[in-house]
Amino acid sequence: MLLVKVRPPDQLERIFAMKPPVILVVDDEDSIIDALKGSLEDEGYIVLNSSDGIKAMEIIKSQSIDMVFLDIWLPGMDGLTLLKAIKDFNSTIEVVMMTGHGSVNTAVQAIKDGAFDFLEKPFSLDSVFNTINQITSRHQSTAVSSHADESVLVEEGKLALTGNDQGIVKIKKIIPKVAVRDDDILLMGQSGTGKEFVCRLIHATSKRRSQRLIKINCAFYSPQKLEEMLFGVQKAKDQKCGKKSIFYSAKDSTVFLGAIEAMALNTQERLAAIISNRELKGVNTRIIASLGISAERGIEDGVLYKGLIDSFPFQLVMPSLRDRREDIPLLLNMFVSYFCKDYGLREKNIEDDALEILVNYDWPGNIKELKNLVEKIVVSVPTRNISSLDIPISVRDDMQYGISRYYERYDSMHESEAAWRKNYLLYFLRKNNKDIKITAKKLDIKEDILKKYIKEYHIILTGKRRSEKRFQRTIKRSIVLGGTGLHSGDKTGLILTPLPPGSGIVFGNISSGDSIPADIDYVQSTNYATCLKNANTVAYTVEHLLATLHAYGINNLLIKINNEVPIMDGSALDFCRFIEDAGIEDQDELLEEFVIEEKLVLGKIKKKNKFITVEPADHLIIHYILQYPKPVGRQEYTFKLDSVEAFKKEIAPARTFGFVKDIEALEQQGLASGGRLSNFILIDDEKIINTDLRFPDEFVRHKILDMLGDLYLLGHPIKAKITANMTGHTENAELVRMLRKTRQM
Repeated sequence: MLLVKVRPPDQLERIFAMKPPVILVVDDEDSIIDALKGSLEDEGYIVLNSSDGIKAMEIIKSQSIDMVFLDIWLPGMDGLTLLKAIKDFNSTIEVVMMTGHGSVNTAVQAIKDGAFDFLEKPFSLDSVFNTINQITSRHQSTAVSSHADESVLVEEGKLALTGNDQGIVKIKKIIPKVAVRDDDILLMGQSGTGKEFVCRLIHATSKRRSQRLIKINCAFYSPQKLEEMLFGVQKAKDQKCGKKSIFYSAKDSTVFLGAIEAMALNTQERLAAIISNRELKGVNTRIIASLGISAERGIEDGVLYKGLIDSFPFQLVMPSLRDRREDIPLLLNMFVSYFCKDYGLREKNIEDDALEILVNYDWPGNIKELKNLVEKIVVSVPTRNISSLDIPISVRDDMQYGISRYYERYDSMHESEAAWRKNYLLYFLRKNNKDIKITAKKLDIKEDILKKYIKEYHIILTGKRRSEKRFQRTIKRSIVLGGTGLHSGDKTGLILTPLPPGSGIVFGNISSGDSIPADIDYVQSTNYATCLKNANTVAYTVEHLLATLHAYGINNLLIKINNEVPIMDGSALDFCRFIEDAGIEDQDELLEEFVIEEKLVLGKIKKKNKFITVEPADHLIIHYILQYPKPVGRQEYTFKLDSVEAFKKEIAPARTFGFVKDIEALEQQGLASGGRLSNFILIDDEKIINTDLRFPDEFVRHKILDMLGDLYLLGHPIKAKITANMTGHTENAELVRMLRKTRQM
């Protein structure tokens, strides 16, 4: 048995010097929780606990947690999933994983996902305290510079509320007025809305600014400890504070009481008496308290003493972030600029597709969640531009990410119905390219009604994309993928390697080391796929991979293959995952785009002819018309390449297809040997033989996928509206040659 020497800290010294770390223990074994909680509390740490992953995440979102001891196997949400959720919410929280069924793979995965350490049960208390000391030492070494005199920061304009929302503007005007007074103040609002920040502002602009600001989170202490801390003694015949009370010891200072809803009712009643009667304090200490729940509901539920709420002379309400959406772009830019400077990184830009997601997200953790997310993105995204792809899936796909968290976020049926209606409208507005007229027609409502809803639910739609510089791109690291060639049937693979600016896309042979540029001048065949060849090497079936590189804006890359790019499942989805795993990196040189200035035509424009038209546009837009015999029939689709997400959702899933008679002809030529029921849509004269379609119009979408790949043989991304009728790889190659020739002229 391990005996731990107990060193109970002096409570007031702890408060005045450094706040003890707050530790959350998450385990479904009561014995583990009891052992850790008891030992850690004996050492002076503040310990919270949970036996359920989902409830643990709720604690993390509502409390200021420094470190988490987390079991791998949990009900509700397993430990590795919870680890990712914690790091998504606040990357500064250190997580130590615990398990009785550990494996090397699990430990490695946990460390990769951001865990500080991994402890295998049974573990000694020595190992726990050693880990805590390592975490504490690391954070103390980086925290020294963060405690500058806040009154100086206020004078320099660095400590200020940001926003133009009416509620925030009102609070900005009130702060100087209440700061010069001595009245006690109640700050109300959801967790993360900035109540403690406003308290700091008030203190830093008051006559008490040279004194301490003492912060106490009421949720961290037992009722007995809290009462003794606040009033000096647990019980007294009169209501007056004792000389050991925090209020008496903090003479002429400001005491911030966080989460007063966590106080016992008798403590609330005694605090109300002290606020109402200054003589009971005994000294000139100012109290600023925060309330994180609705006062009306708290009183109704019996957790709040009405007299305490009424006792505060001043009450300020902090608006939630979803009620001040117009401030979100300002806050995003402020935090991006701050963290780029703090980490010594070049300035980053949030693209419009990402901005729209962030503005319309509901932010249950409010500004605190936004700040933590921005820090994570700034540190983890290597590119200068932050796209929708860089936004965590928990934000991008909010409703599907955690259904219980989604349901429990709202306080009433009315609030949840409003959130559902907002997300419903957002979905169709985005689907219809933010066109209000088309969306209203699709939803069978009047345009005025739709505009009213957009205003009522604070929906913000970004307008036309701002003109911005684009930089060349490569991948962050080399990566390997295996598969089978569609036409050769051979096992093949991909090795992607970053290249410096100006290199272009280059295919290389794994065995010989010879290479060939991805350029229209090297196209050898376009019969059933796009194939490249020079004197030394070949690269077959390149179109799906090139389409993916086109969508992700990657311009410099070495692609090593065994003669043929693998077919995967017949679509580009695996290539998307492949690129995202490798990571994307902006480079220092600007990207040159091919901009169409006048209309061009390839072929004669007739209904039954193959033709392509090219017109000026702000993005690449492809309208494709497909006319095949049944069961395919006539299909049309228009795709706008304005984001990676659009490509992944609309085009990348569309698979290669062919008719039985064509497959027989290919086999006679020694091709299509790698065709499988799982990577090819096979069609006879009457029906689709081997699979269910991913889209009713999957065939025309796949034609657009092929065209996106073939167009990238131009060597530059292109801005144009392209209309294609019944064309294939051959016509696509002719178009690229025509565009190249036009540019040279």
